Amino acid sequence: MRILYVHQFFAGPDAPGPAQPRALVRRLAERGHAVDVVACDLNAYNEQAEPAEAYEVPGGGSVRVHRLPVPRGLRASLANRLKTYGRFAWAAYRFGKRLPKPDAVMASIQPLFGGFAAYRLARRWQRPFLLEIRDLWPDALVVKKAIAQWQAAPLEALARAMYFGADRVVCLTPGLKQEILRKGVPAVRVDLFPNGFEESFFRLEPGTREKMRAELGWGAAFVAVYTGTHTEVTAVETIVRAAETLKARRDIRLDLFGTGQTKPKAIALARELGLDNVHFHDPVPKSKVPAILAAADAGLMTLFRSPLIHIYFENKFIDYMGSRLPILAAMEGVQADLIRRCGAGQVVPAFDHEGLARAIADAADHPEKRREMGEAGQRFVAAQLAQRTILDRYAETLEALARGEVDGLPTWNPFL
Repeated sequence: MRILYVHQFFAGPDAPGPAQPRALVRRLAERGHAVDVVACDLNAYNEQAEPAEAYEVPGGGSVRVHRLPVPRGLRASLANRLKTYGRFAWAAYRFGKRLPKPDAVMASIQPLFGGFAAYRLARRWQRPFLLEIRDLWPDALVVKKAIAQWQAAPLEALARAMYFGADRVVCLTPGLKQEILRKGVPAVRVDLFPNGFEESFFRLEPGTREKMRAELGWGAAFVAVYTGTHTEVTAVETIVRAAETLKARRDIRLDLFGTGQTKPKAIALARELGLDNVHFHDPVPKSKVPAILAAADAGLMTLFRSPLIHIYFENKFIDYMGSRLPILAAMEGVQADLIRRCGAGQVVPAFDHEGLARAIADAADHPEKRREMGEAGQRFVAAQLAQRTILDRYAETLEALARGEVDGLPTWNPFL
């Protein structure tokens, strides 16, 4: 089977971004399929150049990642982003027409425009189309007041054409599935394939914790870490304000790894408050994250408040649980509910920096309690979110789609 996968921001081998798309295409190749990925040549998080790739796996399958050039400056303005998105969509459509005719076409959104290019290619070839939804456009843009409701109308029409035109819709989070069903997409066509837990990613050499703590200068301190993007959505200023509340606790430090448009503001706030217990680090290669988490004592999560907060399901949620770290969070939504349900940490409302500070102090003072929370989280992701199981079910859906048998395949939800 040959599959065309249009995913504008398909992350490179050790670059920031979701790991599941890479794992999926490799799994498809391991099952004997040829996968063409059409992506742009930059990373969405830091705009580093991303490489083209081509490899084969035992069993006859192959992956080719084609990189198309797009304008830089994603974070400069909405106009710049739209220019980058539009340029990619047009290039992807023209490039895709020259590729061998696939048995199935799939696209990952957001942004919408590359997905629509894939949809047009599927209709041109009369091939089945699978739509993978990673974020909710234009709904999220309207909620954040990035665009007005009237400006969202053409984007909504574009999105609905794909939602209802797709032969199968895949949502990456429970909240996204909830929203897609609310729009009237039939439940028999909507699967839930969230980010998964890959146990081998967290198998580390003995002594890794001690070595990494020495490298980072953590000594005997209790360390709570945040790994990921610094954006309005992730509300990292809540962590900075929690650090202010904890400044009398010289045994506690908070370390943030990553980048994003709100990082300069968070650093400026820490300086304004005169804090020396919160530390900002450059982004690290994805392969180094498990070692950092192994060296830490707790994982931090924060999100802003939004009517769409339930659509978020972050990589760090899986990473922290997979590393047996208790999660200390200030947020609402599906992730908060799951943390409480499985006993994997402590959760306070969004923006509640004092509550977050109390949770951090409590975890620092009760090592046995945080060990139990970490173990509970690891059991949860190992039992319900095993990546191999999720990827195999995803691959089976694509295979049934290509054979014209997907209507007879029940939809899947790992949380049920």
